[in-house]
Amino acid sequence: MKIKTSIILLLIFSFLCSNAQNLHEAKIDSLFVNFKKESFYEKVYPAKQELENYQKSIIPELINLLKNEDFIKLTNTFDLIYPGTTVYYGHGYYIPYDIDWISVRSGWLLEDLTFQDFGYQSLEVNNETLMKLVKENYYKSYLKKGTYELDWKRKTSVKKKAEIRKVLSKKAEKWWKKNQKRWNKIAAIKEALQSNNENRLRNVFQYLRNGDSKCDNLTRELYNNEIKPIIVALKKTNEYPEVQEQIELILKESVSSKLLDKSK
Repeated sequence: MKIKTSIILLLIFSFLCSNAQNLHEAKIDSLFVNFKKESFYEKVYPAKQELENYQKSIIPELINLLKNEDFIKLTNTFDLIYPGTTVYYGHGYYIPYDIDWISVRSGWLLEDLTFQDFGYQSLEVNNETLMKLVKENYYKSYLKKGTYELDWKRKTSVKKKAEIRKVLSKKAEKWWKKNQKRWNKIAAIKEALQSNNENRLRNVFQYLRNGDSKCDNLTRELYNNEIKPIIVALKKTNEYPEVQEQIELILKESVSSKLLDKSK
């Protein structure tokens, strides 16, 4: 009788685990559907924010999407500034990724999640080029309409961009094959802090100071014992002014409490 009861309990447990896994996968699938939609603030951005919470489990699908050649022009962008922007309101949320392309959209999320720099950031949109276009359009556009018309004159040809995306996808795929067994977000944070790569450093400090997506096993104690000493050492060696500013701020404020693993 005890054996039968154990078998029944085991079957129930297996069913519950299987059902939970199916729900988990269905939720991720649903978020990826929204991530590939047109409406930025209604669908794309909220999906990205939530997908980041799944950490390692979404990376294989992101790697697959890097090969996707779909062009989905964003709508509902309001004050978003990115390579597809044609109108600038004088302020806004800045994303240096050509995220009308699904592959680049995936690269944007992948780089934010892993703190890697595969090369998906666009050189066509940066503070220098934006300010130059603002000055050029101030009298002929802003004073008349209240907005600036943006024409990114450094745009790469469509064919060249397609070739670059293929190269970058292979680069990311090679990285994942090498690192998938041992990757976790805490290790990724430490690696980025020791990378001496300005893009990676800006990204990881943005996350540590203002991020709100999960980081499994990150506790206050672990941060103080294993991550903060790297930041203190970096303060003495790093030469990027913007990164130095971020170091000063995080040493004054500490890590965002939203990132800490509450289960620990």
